[in-house]
Amino acid sequence: MPILWRYLLRDYIKITILTASSFIAILLTSRLEEIAHFASLGPTFSLVLLFILYQIPYILPIAIPISCLIAAMLLIQRLSFSHELTALRSASFSLRSILTPILLAATFIAIINFYIVSEVSTNAHLGSNLLKTELKSINPLLLLRNKHLMRGKGIFFETLGASKMGEKAQDIVIAMPNNENQTINLIVAKNLKTEQDGFTAEGMTIISSPSKSNGKVRLLLENIGTTQSSVEDFARFVQKKVANISNDHLDMRMLLIRLHDYQQSLKVATTPQDKKEIKRQINQVYTEIVRRISAALSPLTFTLMGLSFGMNIGRKASAKRVFFSILLAAFYLVAFFAAKGLGSQLLLATSFYLTPHLIIALLSIHYLRRISQGVA
Repeated sequence: MPILWRYLLRDYIKITILTASSFIAILLTSRLEEIAHFASLGPTFSLVLLFILYQIPYILPIAIPISCLIAAMLLIQRLSFSHELTALRSASFSLRSILTPILLAATFIAIINFYIVSEVSTNAHLGSNLLKTELKSINPLLLLRNKHLMRGKGIFFETLGASKMGEKAQDIVIAMPNNENQTINLIVAKNLKTEQDGFTAEGMTIISSPSKSNGKVRLLLENIGTTQSSVEDFARFVQKKVANISNDHLDMRMLLIRLHDYQQSLKVATTPQDKKEIKRQINQVYTEIVRRISAALSPLTFTLMGLSFGMNIGRKASAKRVFFSILLAAFYLVAFFAAKGLGSQLLLATSFYLTPHLIIALLSIHYLRRISQGVA
């Protein structure tokens, strides 16, 4: 490897790693609420540490391209201000030969980023959800206190008396819908406490509607002194069962298998409604693939942007190009997160994912051509 390549790559990779590490530490604070909520479920320290490690792949696809942008910009600015860039060009090195090792390194990082987005992040996302589900099913009181899950099932839970997180509760009220006859079941209990294999309720009253005929609702009132229930039965009743794993939980191989299954189902579908639904699911899979490609390309695109807008051939440094590169990076991030909400709108989502890359690349190449011609 030429000495120039080693010199440039050493600084670029070093700054990228240091910056990415700093971004991971900073961006982890944005997930502190979720980490604290997981810790409140009573896991062991090793499980808390594992859950925190699962959060890092969420952050890396954003931290890596921004780190590449900062590393490329700082490196090329140092070469410009120390006149090393001028000396290299005077020694018959073209801009292309100077920037080639950095862009090759960015391409390698882009491949790594694709692996992180497509394989590591998906497994971490699924693993963190499984950890939360397992801990919630262990303790029914903690499961009931999960407000988000209860809202998703239409269940209301309130403790009117004294309570201790995950151990006991007094004077509780539980209201849950009865989807069979469009009524609400009401459960009131004096005491509810957890045990090793389940929970015990004392002084329980249940008001339910087992049937509805001729527009009249029949109510059933039950008074129970003491009752016990296993954790498995309670969790099966309350927890929201997910029939299908979402696309962002699947690695690329499994995602392609799902796409193939959808395509085969489309061939045998008979009704227009079924065909429309299957096409919508196929578009969602394609959108997920484009999202991963866009995230993978971002280190290379951001490096090219940092090299072009960080380069300076004049006597005075200009902050306009740095500010412009920040605007372009923000434009990419806004378009990226906006595309995630488009769902099955494949063409619109694809344009949101890929258009920023095209704009950034064209502007960067245009500016590099101006610099190669001596125009600042």
